[in-house]
Amino acid sequence: MSHRARSYAARGLRGFTLVELLVVVAIIGVLIGLLLPAVQAAREAARRTQCANHLKQLALACHSHNELFRELPYGRKYDIWDTYTWTQLILPYIEQKAVYDGYWTLPLRGYATTYPGPNGPIGDDPRLREVRHRAIPPFYCPSDGSPTENQMDTGPFGFQRGNYFGCTGSGDMYGNATDAGGPWGRGVFGVKNGQSFDRSAQVPTRGLRPVEVVDGTSNTLLLSEGLVPTVSWWGGPMGETVYGNMGGALFSASLTPNSSAPDRPIGPCPQNQGDLVYTAPCLSLGGNGWWTPSGAGAHAAARSSHPGGVNAALTDGSVRYFSDGVDLLLWRSIGTFAGSEPVSQP
Repeated sequence: MSHRARSYAARGLRGFTLVELLVVVAIIGVLIGLLLPAVQAAREAARRTQCANHLKQLALACHSHNELFRELPYGRKYDIWDTYTWTQLILPYIEQKAVYDGYWTLPLRGYATTYPGPNGPIGDDPRLREVRHRAIPPFYCPSDGSPTENQMDTGPFGFQRGNYFGCTGSGDMYGNATDAGGPWGRGVFGVKNGQSFDRSAQVPTRGLRPVEVVDGTSNTLLLSEGLVPTVSWWGGPMGETVYGNMGGALFSASLTPNSSAPDRPIGPCPQNQGDLVYTAPCLSLGGNGWWTPSGAGAHAAARSSHPGGVNAALTDGSVRYFSDGVDLLLWRSIGTFAGSEPVSQP
């Protein structure tokens, strides 16, 4: 035996046996298995908090608009498909004045069945295209993996989808019934039939004044969350937050958060467009026509990737977390601004 071998033997040194190594690996695996859910939960809590902060920022931007114009942003500039909406109006108040200026047709009047024009942000125009393509962080919930690009290879239509929608009321965007229940009524971003931004319009477009929220700003929904399609081509109206469509920049309190009942948009559901990842229930009401109202009967629920509920901003600017199990009557009641329903705080 060599001197080195005799030295090792004398010291009693030996390596790990295979069994000991397997035991250590198993223990490490168990510890990782116990730790991983806690890490994931902590990360989701952080994402949910960031999402709530985004809603707070957007709600305060709506109030900044009110301070300057003495009204909250409107839900639809014109009562037509793909029109301008509140998400453009608040841009100067979330440090996006350059993007706001890029929507150069936004302040124009004169309804016309052409684009680009005053009706909405669609159009093969370099300025409109550049701002539609711009990613704006406050519009995206980190839990849903946004922003999601849509039709970026097209001149007139490409844009970024977003996660935050304005409440139109408890029924469709006009506050009309969507089933045999109720109560029904318009919300802060509710629309009037035939409304127009043009001067001397029979039904003028204007935003709601906070004083008109007779149910109380702390009892009235302003904004909440929605899910977005994942396909890069057109996935339908869901998450089209650049447009004042139901399921786009607008949602309804007709269904409770993350309801198992289907959303009823006008235009195709993501699943109809080949989106195999989008799983929220959806049943289209049919196609839309250019330059038409395309809103009657349509409704889309607040939805999120957070476990068990959604974040929502109330009209006083506060943000709360509403569970999927919130009472339907309560949810519909806080969706309206002047229903005078008895509401207990959720």
